[in-house]
Amino acid sequence: MEPATEQAAAELSRRPPDPIRVGAGTAFYLGGTLPGRPAPGSLRLRVGDRSAPLDADSMPPERSYGAGGLWWSLVELPGPVAAGPVRVGLAGSAPGSELALGSVALAAGEEGQPDPVADPRVAPIAICMATHEPEPDRLRVQLESIRAQSRDDWTCVISDDCSSPHAYAELERQVAGEERFVVSRSPRRLGFLRNFERAICMAPATAALIALADQDDRWHRDKLEVLAAALAAAPDSLLAYSDVRIADAAGNVLSDTYFFERRNNAASMASMLITNNVTGAAAMFRRELLATALPFPPGGTGQELYHDHWLALCAMATAPLAFVDRPTHDYVRHDESVTVSEAEGHVVLPPRGRLGALRMRAARAARRLRLASRSPGWRTAYIGRYLLIRQLAAILELRIGRARILPRHQADIDRLLAAERSPRAAAWLLARSFRPWIGRNDTLARERAVFGGILWRKLVGRR
Repeated sequence: MEPATEQAAAELSRRPPDPIRVGAGTAFYLGGTLPGRPAPGSLRLRVGDRSAPLDADSMPPERSYGAGGLWWSLVELPGPVAAGPVRVGLAGSAPGSELALGSVALAAGEEGQPDPVADPRVAPIAICMATHEPEPDRLRVQLESIRAQSRDDWTCVISDDCSSPHAYAELERQVAGEERFVVSRSPRRLGFLRNFERAICMAPATAALIALADQDDRWHRDKLEVLAAALAAAPDSLLAYSDVRIADAAGNVLSDTYFFERRNNAASMASMLITNNVTGAAAMFRRELLATALPFPPGGTGQELYHDHWLALCAMATAPLAFVDRPTHDYVRHDESVTVSEAEGHVVLPPRGRLGALRMRAARAARRLRLASRSPGWRTAYIGRYLLIRQLAAILELRIGRARILPRHQADIDRLLAAERSPRAAAWLLARSFRPWIGRNDTLARERAVFGGILWRKLVGRR
């Protein structure tokens, strides 16, 4: 959201890609540079006919510690909106002092997405798979595990993220002649988040239940049956998920549970906002969830947003999640997987024995010390993590409404958002980081990083 160096003139330097799909409401960050140092609170950001004070101004460039010319602000837009460009500007206190910064393009939630596929079988379950350059043998294993499901009343839609002609031809070959599979190739590269969104939009309108699939896992035979039964047993729940076995590329089981490093907890909105607990490929949800979840939020904080994290937040905001306390598929970890490649070297494999567990804890502690030793690390925690929390919470409130969010979850949201301005809320956030000491290790104490980011923001703001 901020450039590497300060510019001489005002500029809108970072924003989500156009168009910004609003749907029932959205929130996104705009940021840029300013000449000079405006008086605190003297500028307002205008987007169309909406105006709000800047969240930050006179902030330093990356790897700098003094005052600078960077600014940013969270823009909240209730839907629906008229599609098209809207002007962006910075307005001062004097009449007519607005500084034009260009425009952003808005679109309806469904604009640019494929239509739901026609399903002559009228299957109640849609399996939505996202692929990109799938390795043929791993793809074959995944597809065979889907074909072998104990429930056969499903249709599988596959959104391919602009793979090479060779890889796409192999994908088509592996499902050729089977009406249960529908393949569509995106005309341009989307990335895994938008490709999953595209796959979900392809789900037949007649499918009441939607399950997500990666391109290289291995489902257990009763996966669809077990997750559908979990939703049937919890009629108020919008999403069910299960535990997962972790395997290596050769098929060897590394862990019988996904929760080898932390405990499962999908009952706390604070915990879920801080770190995701739900694996998308282990989840099934009701179609009604899409009214809240689509379109997926715009990017812009620098922290990667995951589709399963957003779906879980939308589902748990109004009803408990249903959990199946056993694995329903094998999650294959290999060097080319999105989870590993996006993790920048901090994915920890399941430990073997007590010595392995000690090594895992030591590696995690060393990484935290490295983060704590440099201010840019706290800057990353603030911009990447805390601002993402603010953005996701704002979109939840816009699309669902505070009155409909479960009171305990709304209380968590309010405390997290207050942590930047309230010492009491900040103390609550820091205190949560010590929960592992009493066996409640569901966030890996990442509250400490969020607290450190907020502290960085306060200290820099005073300069």
